[in-house]
Formats: sequence, C-alpha cells, structure tokens
Amino acid sequence: MHHAPGGRLAKRATGVTLVFCLALLVGCTPSSPGPTKAEESFKKEVLAVRDSIAPALMDAVASREPRSAKKILEKKCSLAREGGSPFACGITILDSHGITLASATPGEPIKRLDYSRYEVVMTALKDRKVVKARLFLQDGTRLYVVAIPLVRNGESIGLLGLVFDAADLRNRFGLREDEFMRVDLDG
Repeated sequence: MHHAPGGRLAKRATGVTLVFCLALLVGCTPSSPGPTKAEESFKKEVLAVRDSIAPALMDAVASREPRSAKKILEKKCSLAREGGSPFACGITILDSHGITLASATPGEPIKRLDYSRYEVVMTALKDRKVVKARLFLQDGTRLYVVAIPLVRNGESIGLLGLVFDAADLRNRFGLREDEFMRVDLDG
C-alpha cells in the first residue's frame, strides 16, 4: 500500500508527458499547403473572365434570348481583344436547361446544342456551385472545363462555361492537373 500514491503520481506524470508529446506532434505537423502560384494565377484569370462577362449576360440568360446573349458575348470578347487582353479560353453560355444560348465563336451562327446530359453542367446548375472537369478530345488534347452557375435571387438561371487547353495553362502558368482540380472558384 505504500506504493499506491507514488504509482498514481507516476501514471499522472506519464499521462501528462503523453499529452505534451501529442501536442508537440500536432504543433509540428505541417499544415496543408496554400494555393500554389499557378493555382492563384489560374483563379485570377477565371474570376476576371467571370466578372467581365457574367453581369452583362444576366438579363439575356434569364430571358433565354440567344441573340442578345450572343451580341453581349461578342461585344465583351471584342472589348477584351481591343484592350490587349483577349480571353484565353472558349466561352459558352447555357440556359437553365443546359441548352446553348451563345458561344465565343464570332461570326458563326448560333448552334443550339443540348448539354443537359453532361454531369458537369447539370451538377453546376442544380448545386449552384462551380464545377471543374477535364475532358479529352479525340486527338488526345486535354481540356479543363469550368462550369460557373449564373445565379439570380438564389436560382440558377444559366451557366457560364469556360474551356481551357491544358497545355496552354501549363505553358502560361505551370498549372498541373492536380492544381486545376484543387482551385477553389466558389469563394
């Protein structure tokens, strides 16, 4: 019985030491790395395109007016070119059903393509969150797609689709696929 108080003290000391060691371990664990320079540059470009185009398109998209949407998009693309900073991506505007209203192919007739079966499109429209995906063309070209919902009064009225060539982003920013997938564009 003489050893009982000393035994309890030893157990407490061991417990305190263990907690202290765990605290040190947690404190020394590297935090998750922040965004890379490539991620930041890509995010900045996507948000600049969104901020330049989306506000002007809201009425045309809400009204599902392809001619108005096409005219606005062509004007925005022209202003960007004239300003020395043309958009470095393909741009498509979809209505709330995933049907093309306009695309950034100046001079081309409006093609009313149906993207309603594409998961990336419907997820972005339904969840009202930016969705990213990668696609491959038949020739092996890798594309990165960013689907940005156009939201008015809490309702998805359409979608701004941006399509980037992965090789171009790698050359300009050094952006890798894992970095593309990590970029948070909802904030």
